Amino acid sequence: MTTPDPFKPLLRPARIFSIGTDPFFPFPDRQTQDFLEDNYDLSDTIKLWDTSSGYAGMLEARNRPVNLNKKKAESKGGFTEEVIAAFVWLAFFDFNIGRYRYLKNGRFISAEQIKLGNLRVAKAQEMYMSDLTQQLIDGQITERQWYLSMRKAMKDEYRAAWIASIGGVENYNRSEASKFGWAVRPQYRWLDNFLLEIQSGKQPLNAFAKRRARMYARAANGIYQNNIFKIAQRNGLREAKRNLGESEQHCHDSKQRPGCIELAQLGYVPMEQATPIGSATCLSHCLCSWSFR
Repeated sequence: MTTPDPFKPLLRPARIFSIGTDPFFPFPDRQTQDFLEDNYDLSDTIKLWDTSSGYAGMLEARNRPVNLNKKKAESKGGFTEEVIAAFVWLAFFDFNIGRYRYLKNGRFISAEQIKLGNLRVAKAQEMYMSDLTQQLIDGQITERQWYLSMRKAMKDEYRAAWIASIGGVENYNRSEASKFGWAVRPQYRWLDNFLLEIQSGKQPLNAFAKRRARMYARAANGIYQNNIFKIAQRNGLREAKRNLGESEQHCHDSKQRPGCIELAQLGYVPMEQATPIGSATCLSHCLCSWSFR
């Protein structure tokens, strides 16, 4: 019997949407996948990261140290941080172990630093999505404008988290773009249902709608953490441990889902038995991270 892969994307809620007379309300899965794989707007993702994460330039890190021109560097006072920054960001991605290293001393950049960058981007998008929904409530934008803007905001944030997990845009090829699309499409299914509930009146345009919109920005940590999980698994690591995030109120087991507290108490477990970040009781609010061995 084959053990189910807990990290396989579950396209839920399962529903085939009719385009009807308006091709924007909502998009079928194939069009959503094409939208997510299209990199015409990749510069928007890089800009979002650079302006919000606190680690500007990180998504453009290289896979190996850059051979800097010694004579040129010496003419400007040696390999100072300013000189190195003129060539490339102050770190490179060591793809053999899936970690960033500082160019200056070769030390690893901590996973917490990368996580913090993702959370800062998520916070910026959370405020943006909340403002978008307030504009919809106030009648300043249409449902179509709100829906398309939410889709784009989600794409830029989620793609930044994905690219951070694989070491930068140098590694973001067509295969990775396809994987990214499949991994985040479930979030778009939920957004489509959000739209349909607004249209039907089931979801009133009120403060709860704003809170619901902000939830879509909180999924970035799970996207980042679950992809580095897959990378670690492909690189031969066999066990994973859930580390509780910074939230003051961690979730417990519920009737439907396991809780982060109970999952963290298990310590290291075989990777095939680990519960993905975002699949515990707290869903997309989860700020937990992984350790591997």
